[in-house]
Amino acid sequence: MRNLAPQRLLPGTAAMNAHKHDREIVVLGLPPVTPEVKGMWHKGYPVHKGETETSANFATLYAKEHGIVPDQDLLRREWLNFVDTLLLAGFHLHIFPFPEQLNRPDSLYHDAVFIRDGGMIFRSIWIKGRFSVKDRITEGEFHTQVISSKLKKTVIDTPKDAFLEGGDINFLKTAEGSYYFGGLSRSSKKGHDFVRDIVRPDHYILVESDGYHLDTVFTPVVSADNRLAALIIASDSIKPRSMAKIRALKVPVIEVTAQDSSGTGDNLGDYAVNALIAPGVMVNCSRFSTPGVEEKLKKMGIERYVAPLTSFRYAGGSVHCLTNEVF
Repeated sequence: MRNLAPQRLLPGTAAMNAHKHDREIVVLGLPPVTPEVKGMWHKGYPVHKGETETSANFATLYAKEHGIVPDQDLLRREWLNFVDTLLLAGFHLHIFPFPEQLNRPDSLYHDAVFIRDGGMIFRSIWIKGRFSVKDRITEGEFHTQVISSKLKKTVIDTPKDAFLEGGDINFLKTAEGSYYFGGLSRSSKKGHDFVRDIVRPDHYILVESDGYHLDTVFTPVVSADNRLAALIIASDSIKPRSMAKIRALKVPVIEVTAQDSSGTGDNLGDYAVNALIAPGVMVNCSRFSTPGVEEKLKKMGIERYVAPLTSFRYAGGSVHCLTNEVF
């Protein structure tokens, strides 16, 4: 049996104690097993696509082609270990129950456990996403209900002629200013511009990529003293003009292969780049397989934590997808 104990890898000597971080995170619990519903994705992973061909979720296509259905015992063990790992890394968690209305035989084709995608919390508001994937609109409504009722956030609707999914947003506030990276796969420029006018970042970059969400091809790295230390990018999946904008920031870029992203051809990737970060901390589902990446993170003093999420990988999601920050 695989060891699912929380893993702490390569602690950097310059890093702050991870337990000192007070970053608040929202997590949605798993749906309970019922006589009618045998667990999350118990009939297979739903295949979703947004407005463009490149917005298709490669992992779910892979799972469908290979007839993969998650083992529910493994899925729950991995999720519990994931929660333990976040706590070990020093995050404060708000774990909310899975919406009962979505755990029914007639509403199984969603990815609601990925609470990242429903929108973005900013101060006292919830910026509600607008899904380009029609099958996910209902789960977005429930994400909004959870955030507004449990955290008392005021809901701000995205314009009706815009698309916005939280997996396409990477927003961070550092000692040197705030950064907003917005993916243009399942989200639109109008959706990101709407958020920009609310959060008013110092740096605003829209990224065209082949990843169905930006967080499947990209993650920032923040140093212990809260500076943007690097950007880890599956660069083969990013359009050249977007890479040029990213490099213009003069922030070190660490390029990784498709294996650390969603994969290529008949090879499903590990989704290591789908990471949750805090100053001096990174939590993801596996070590980076691209040579030299882990060594670079160690030199930066990044405390590394790994929580395997095999069952969620086939849904195209990982640590970043399962979490949402309370800014």
